[in-house]
Amino acid sequence: LIVTFVMGDYSDSDPTMSVPLSPSPGLNLSPYDFPVDPSVWSKEEEFVFSAESTKKRSWNEKMFFRTGSSYLSGISIGGTWGLYEGLRNPDGKTLRLRVNSILNGVTRRGPFVANNVAVLALMYSCVDAVVIKLRSGQDDVYNSVGSAIGTGVLFKCTSGPRAVLFAGALGGGFALLYAFGRYAWENRKSLLPASTLYQ
Repeated sequence: LIVTFVMGDYSDSDPTMSVPLSPSPGLNLSPYDFPVDPSVWSKEEEFVFSAESTKKRSWNEKMFFRTGSSYLSGISIGGTWGLYEGLRNPDGKTLRLRVNSILNGVTRRGPFVANNVAVLALMYSCVDAVVIKLRSGQDDVYNSVGSAIGTGVLFKCTSGPRAVLFAGALGGGFALLYAFGRYAWENRKSLLPASTLYQ
């Protein structure tokens, strides 16, 4: 009664309420969806300027992104490592000494991991730019694997041949694993059975 008093009496005879629940002919829409033709929504990426559709990130943009994200990831992982060490093996019997031990562990491990990972990202960006230049601008998975191997070799070039081979193999393995994971994620709909996608 209160709703009827405030908003009025809406019935089937009201012309403003004669909105069809079924979509227009030729549209495969549910009667519970908004009556909008799905074809108006473009599935392709749209850009303000047409030249942006073929534009790629420059070398310095990739370098800053890789170095910055690697440093943040490294300091998070290293800080967690130092926190774990400080909690597991606290130095001192008082609370203040234990907190100081935890902080020392975090500040010791965090920058160490972050600096090394950021240097690796910087070296990878430089090697990748050289590889792309040598291959006449072609950028594909072979560049990533080759650049990762070159980065590992360059990073351990002063540690002897065994360390150099191990670092190069480790870098190439990580690059292959990343490329495989990215391919599997981008093509997950075609790789997985249709019945598992809607569970």
